[in-house]
Amino acid sequence: MKNSKIEILEKMPVTKAILHLALPSVLSMLVNILYNLTDTFFIGKLNDPIPVAAVTMALPLFIFQMAIAGIFGMGGGSYLSRLLGKRDYEAAKETTSTAIFSSAIMSVILGAIGILLIPKILIAVGASAQTWEPTAQYMRVILIGSPFTLLSFTLVQLIRAEGAAREAMNGLFIGTGANIILDPLFIFVFNMGVTGAAVATVIGQALGTLYYLNYYFQKKSVAAPSRKYLHLRWQCYKEILFIGIPASLGQIMMSIGNTLSFKLASVYGDSHIAALGVASRVFSIPIFVFIGISIGVQSLIGFNFGAHNYTRMKQAIRTSITINLLLAVLFTILFALIPRALISVFIKDTVIMDIGTVILDAYVFAIPFAAIGMILMVTLQAMGKALPALIVALSRQGIVYIPLIIALNRYYGFQGLVFALPVADAITTVFSFTFVFMILKRVSSSQSTQKAID
Repeated sequence: MKNSKIEILEKMPVTKAILHLALPSVLSMLVNILYNLTDTFFIGKLNDPIPVAAVTMALPLFIFQMAIAGIFGMGGGSYLSRLLGKRDYEAAKETTSTAIFSSAIMSVILGAIGILLIPKILIAVGASAQTWEPTAQYMRVILIGSPFTLLSFTLVQLIRAEGAAREAMNGLFIGTGANIILDPLFIFVFNMGVTGAAVATVIGQALGTLYYLNYYFQKKSVAAPSRKYLHLRWQCYKEILFIGIPASLGQIMMSIGNTLSFKLASVYGDSHIAALGVASRVFSIPIFVFIGISIGVQSLIGFNFGAHNYTRMKQAIRTSITINLLLAVLFTILFALIPRALISVFIKDTVIMDIGTVILDAYVFAIPFAAIGMILMVTLQAMGKALPALIVALSRQGIVYIPLIIALNRYYGFQGLVFALPVADAITTVFSFTFVFMILKRVSSSQSTQKAID
């Protein structure tokens, strides 16, 4: 099993290797899409903008949980794939053990502090008198379930990093399947509303976590964690944090950016917040597909960078960008032709459908930039380029997006608010391309010099 996984990363033809690694990841992301859409879909069937707005305003909190988990999942996964490329299996096991232990500790701390800060979070997202209580109920349950949410996200990243994309997908199937089954049960049968949606979400995350832990317990992993590898050394933490923190900061900025956008949208009314939530869920469909391709190719890029096989690494980058751009064409056409129909899948409220259509009309311009940007971001992370990865991560939802959303909302109103995203994506993609181009140029120069010496 170990040899077959390494052979995929090292020897399989690049296009075939990307498809082998990316298809399970894309399927996993499609499952993630279902997971992401489930609460909004079933809550939307109530045809009431208030609970839809409540679930929407809890989104920054959920993103923040993912950001904390990403420190250890994405940071640990990047380091893990590079270690496997170097055949350093002892250090790989230490990395897995350290990442999982640290994520578990942080999940408990985050849950406890978050519950205490719920009132302040509600003020920050612009909750109205009508949305205050349902949003608080949803957030409380999500925070109680923080250990399952953080561990599930950390584990899936680590398992993907060693090339076990199918196992990563299976855990997501289990968690999402449970959520889809339990959501209507808790929301409609037990009449629990948004609280029921949150309970279903946490149970789904818990089941996914148990599956991933069982994968390790069955000794199927090439880097299975163990107490004897839990050394908590600074060198291991440094490698995890140098990539994990930039990736995490990007999601933290996303959480802040979403919080600000909801706060600004609250001036226009709860229907605008609800429409933003629904449109964001629809827009997540192409984004998650692009992420799936990116995640699939990350281990391939990281492994070959660690193995100094730069020709294969660059071929993987070019091929994955081409695949994402072809998918971007399909999604752009779809979103341009039937934006209102896409919104109506989730809610039939005429006002929300009207506003949601305006939002998707703006977001469609972000699709091609996101397609390229996701690959470039993952490339920086996989190569362990901490500073460029940090700059790019902070730019998309922070350094670029936050000033844009404030300025465009001020001068162009709600229309400007929603166009801030595609503009930010375009600028950030230029940043990413510049960094990757410069790094690859240095790598090529170094490789040519080495050949001349040999």
